[in-house]
Amino acid sequence: MSTERNRNNFSEIQNPLFVHPSDRPRFLEVKIKLVGSSNYRSWKRAMEIALSTKRKLPFVHGTLARPADDLIKGDQWDACNNLVIAWIMNSVSESIAESILYIESANAIWKHLERRFSVSNGSRKYKLNKDLYSLKQNGAPINDYYTKMRGIWEELSAMSDLP
Repeated sequence: MSTERNRNNFSEIQNPLFVHPSDRPRFLEVKIKLVGSSNYRSWKRAMEIALSTKRKLPFVHGTLARPADDLIKGDQWDACNNLVIAWIMNSVSESIAESILYIESANAIWKHLERRFSVSNGSRKYKLNKDLYSLKQNGAPINDYYTKMRGIWEELSAMSDLP
């Protein structure tokens, strides 16, 4: 009996519509605040990691539709969607937050931010290569210099198209 109950609890927790008691609108730890196209890729990656730990990626990716035939699940979906919207709004600059305030779904906000701040891979690669070429230590500690260089390498590597 307890094994069955544990299995049911686990499947409930795995459900994207599940809201843990600790999930609060202001409580999603993302160290990077979106300020514009200069940090969009880093912000997006950090948000995807944070949202995946909460099982809420389907809301921004648009892969979980609002149930139309079940009022209770529809209400759960609305609550989760609004929670994800709050998390997004708390992870962007104030001016960006004001511009997305009236968009009604997390997926629509996600698409809007991508259209607005995503830079094409070609121009982003060019800028990253330029940044890497012009990077100088300038008296900074070697750890700081290496960290900056490694960050550029990692971003370039993530952009590489695999055959």
